[in-house]
Amino acid sequence: MRKSGATKALYAGSFDPVTRGHLDIIGKALMTFDAVHVAIGFNVRKVRTFGVEESERLIVDSITELWPEAATGPGNLFGGALEVSEYTDRSLIAYAHQIGATHIVRGLREASDFNDEFNLHGVAGRIDPKVLMVHFICESQFLHVSSSTAKELDAVGEGIGWLVMPCVETAFAARRELLS
Repeated sequence: MRKSGATKALYAGSFDPVTRGHLDIIGKALMTFDAVHVAIGFNVRKVRTFGVEESERLIVDSITELWPEAATGPGNLFGGALEVSEYTDRSLIAYAHQIGATHIVRGLREASDFNDEFNLHGVAGRIDPKVLMVHFICESQFLHVSSSTAKELDAVGEGIGWLVMPCVETAFAARRELLS
């Protein structure tokens, strides 16, 4: 059994906001797969801080801040090897089929993430075992990085530069300005 053809990974999440941990996983996926599709989904258990369109812009801006070489033209990241969009009203597997993904990428930070990911892996495997799920463990400096932590720390006036890229810090500051 061998890999046949080009690989495309789907990395889906709420990305509200995108963090340095998310970017670490995106980087690992870019080094592993021929193409990576980052998809912003809607999590019914979470209230969004940033709208989906703004989150999409923050992902693109964060990527180009971290990797200036990523911007290869207007709306073109890494020569088309990286796409960013949203998905709603369908399962992760259905969306993977729609975009032609061969793999689903998930990130792991801590042991408690494993249970949820283990369940998702089992469900996805039952729906379509041909779409493989791959898990990356983020670098140690990102083990405590989460979107929720960024939102909580920002809400109490703590610096979040170690959690997010400068464009996301700016977006939080603009949001605070609007709310005051």
